[in-house]
Amino acid sequence: MKAWKRVVSIGISALMVMGCALPALAAEDIIKKEETVYVVLEPDGSVRSQTVSAHLHKEDGLSGVADRSTLTGIENTRDATAFTQEGEELHWDTEGTDVYYKGESSQNAPISAEIAYELDGAKTAPEEMTGKSGRVKLTIKLVNNETGTIQVDGKTQPVCTPFVTLVAAVLGEGWTEVSADHGKVTGAGNTQAVGFVCLPGVRECLEEIGSDNLAELEDHLLDEVSIEGTVTDFVLPDIMIACATDGETLRENGFSGLEKLEDLDGGMEDLRQGMEELLDGADRLAEGAAALESGAAELLAGVSALYDGGVQLQSGAARLQQGAHDLSSGAARARDGAAALQAGADGLAAGLYDLQNGAGSLYNGYSQLKGGADSLAAGLGTLQSKGPALVDGVGQITGAVGKLYEAAGPDSAVMAGAQAFGSSLTGAASAGAGAVASLPDPSVFAPDEAHAADPAYQQLLAAYTGAYSAAGTMAGGLAELDGGYAQVLGGLQQVSAGVESLQAGANGAEGLAAGITAYTQGVADAAAGAAQLQGGIGQLGASLPALTGGVDQLIAGSNQLSAGAGSLSQGSAELADGAAQLAKGTDDLAAGAAGLLEGIQALAGGAGSLHDGTVELRDGAEQLQEGLGRFDSEGISKLTGATEKLPALRAVTKSMRERAEDYDSFAGAPEGSETTTKFVMKTVSAPPTEITQEPAPQEEKQEHENLWERIVGLFK
Repeated sequence: MKAWKRVVSIGISALMVMGCALPALAAEDIIKKEETVYVVLEPDGSVRSQTVSAHLHKEDGLSGVADRSTLTGIENTRDATAFTQEGEELHWDTEGTDVYYKGESSQNAPISAEIAYELDGAKTAPEEMTGKSGRVKLTIKLVNNETGTIQVDGKTQPVCTPFVTLVAAVLGEGWTEVSADHGKVTGAGNTQAVGFVCLPGVRECLEEIGSDNLAELEDHLLDEVSIEGTVTDFVLPDIMIACATDGETLRENGFSGLEKLEDLDGGMEDLRQGMEELLDGADRLAEGAAALESGAAELLAGVSALYDGGVQLQSGAARLQQGAHDLSSGAARARDGAAALQAGADGLAAGLYDLQNGAGSLYNGYSQLKGGADSLAAGLGTLQSKGPALVDGVGQITGAVGKLYEAAGPDSAVMAGAQAFGSSLTGAASAGAGAVASLPDPSVFAPDEAHAADPAYQQLLAAYTGAYSAAGTMAGGLAELDGGYAQVLGGLQQVSAGVESLQAGANGAEGLAAGITAYTQGVADAAAGAAQLQGGIGQLGASLPALTGGVDQLIAGSNQLSAGAGSLSQGSAELADGAAQLAKGTDDLAAGAAGLLEGIQALAGGAGSLHDGTVELRDGAEQLQEGLGRFDSEGISKLTGATEKLPALRAVTKSMRERAEDYDSFAGAPEGSETTTKFVMKTVSAPPTEITQEPAPQEEKQEHENLWERIVGLFK
C-alpha cells in the first residue's frame, strides 16, 4: 500500500516538472468563457427550469471573436451590447473585453437527482409531508449522465466523466437529532445545514479494479446520500447541488482527502516516460549550459557595442528633436501666412467682382454719354448755323427763342441728359477709384520661402500685378474724363443761361440783342466743348474693351489664386499638425533613447553576472546529469517494476482524467477558448405559477464564510 502511494506521488511530481516546461500563451490572446448552469428543481428532483449564465472575456477585446451557443432567448445582462447570430455562432458588436449574457437550455445536465422522502419509515410524496411530525429520512440519489466504456486487456470497463458534486440541505426549524452518514452537519441558531461532497458514478468505475486503494475516499465516492432527523411541523428543506469537473472548490473548503483521486490520475507509464524525458533534458541542459557560457561571453562583447550605438542614438535623437521643433514652429507660421493669403485672395476676388460690375455700369454710361454727346454736337451745330439768321431776323427770333429755350433751357432734355451723364461719369470715376483702392497691393503677396520656386504662384502674381496696374490706369483715365466733361458741362450751363437770358430779353430789342450775343458766344463755346467731349468719349470707348478684358482676366486669376490659397491653407494646417505630431514623437524618441541607454548600461552589468552564472550552471548541470542517472538506476526502475499489477487502474483513471479535461462547455464556446462550466441546482417548494424569475447569484463579501454559505448565497 505504501509503495503504491509513493509511486503515485512520484509520478505526479514528475508530471508537474514536465508541465512547467509547457509554453504559455500570451494572456491577451486567450479567450475565456465561464458558464454557470442554474437548474430549478421540483421537490422530487425533476427539472422545472434551466437557465445558463455566460461570461465571455478576451484581454485585448472581443471584436471579431466567434462565440458559439445552443441557448435560446439570449439576452445581454450587463449592458446594451448587441449581437448577431447565424445558427449557433454569435458575434458581439463590441470592442470591450467582457460580455455577460444568459439564455434558456433544454438539454440534460450531466448530473441529475432523485429525491425521496420517508415519514416514520413509510415513503411519502413531498406534497404530503408539509406540516407532519415524526422521524424523517431524506434520500438524494445522484445519477452521472456522462458515461461510457473502454477496453482494458480485452475486457469492457465502464468509465464516466467525474464531476465533483456538492450537496447541501438547509433544514428549517423543528429538526432535532440530525445525522448524515459521510456528511457534515452545521448549525446556526434554529437552522441547521447538512453538506456532502460526492463523485457520482466514479465508484462503479473503480470498485472492481481499485477497491483496496479507495478506502480513504469512502466519504466522497458517493452516488446516494441521506439525512435523518426528528421533525416537528415539517417544511420542505432547500436542497442545493453544485457540480463541476475540477476539485478546486473542494480544496478551498479543506477536503484534502480528495487529492487521493488525483493520485489515481498518475501512472507508471507516465513515470517511466517522465524519467526518460528528465534524463534527456539533463543531457540537453548540460550541453546547453556550455553553449550558454559561450553565448554569454559573446553577449558581453555585443553589449559594449550596443552601448556605443545607444550613445549615438541618443545624440541623433536630440538633434532630430530640435529639428522637429523648428519644423513645427515654421509650419505654424506657414499655416498662419497661408490663412492670411486665403483671406486676401477672397477679398481680392470680391473687389474684382465689384470692379466688373462697375466696368459694366461704365460701359452702359459710355453708350448713353456717346449718344448724348452726338445729339449735343448736332444740336449745337444746328444752333450755331441759326445764329446769323437770328441777327437778320430779330422779328422771328422771339418765337424761335421759345423753341430754343425748350431745347436748351435749364429745364430742357439736353441739360437734363448732360447733368445725368455728368453724374454717371463722376460716379463711375469714383467707383473705379474705390475698386482700385480696395485691391491689395501686389507687394502683400510677395512670395515667401515656400513659394519662391513655385512657377504657378509666380505666374499668378504677375497676372495680378498687371491687372492691378491696368485697373489703376483705367481709374486715372475716368478721373481725367470726368474733369474734361466738367468743362463741357460748364459750357452747356453757359448756353442754358444765355438761352434763359435770351428768353427774358426777347420782348425788348436791347435785351434780345444782348441775349443773342451771349447766345451765339455760348453756342460757339458749347460747340468747341462738344467737339472736345466727343474726342474724349472716343478715347474712352477705345479703352473700354481692354478694361473689361483685363477685369475678366483678373477675376479668372483671382479665382485660381483663391483656390490655390485654400489648398495652401489646408496643406499648411495639415503640415503644422503633422509637424506638431513629429515634434511630440521626437520628444518620446529622445526620452526612449535615454531610457534605452540606461537599460543598456543595466544590461551590461547583467551580462557580466550572466556570464559568471553560466559557469556555475554548467558545473551544476553536470552534477545533475550524474545524480539523475543514479536515481533512475537505483530508484525509479526498481519502483516501477514493482507496480505492474495496476494497468487497469491506470487505464480507467487516465480515461476519466481525459474525459474531465475534454468536458469544457455545456452550451457551446469559441474554438480554442478556455472554458469552465459549473452547475448549480436548487429545489423550490412553491408551485410553478409562483416562480416569476429564476434564482440569480449574489456575491458574498464575508471572507470567513464556509462552502455551504457560498452555495446558499448563489440562490438568495
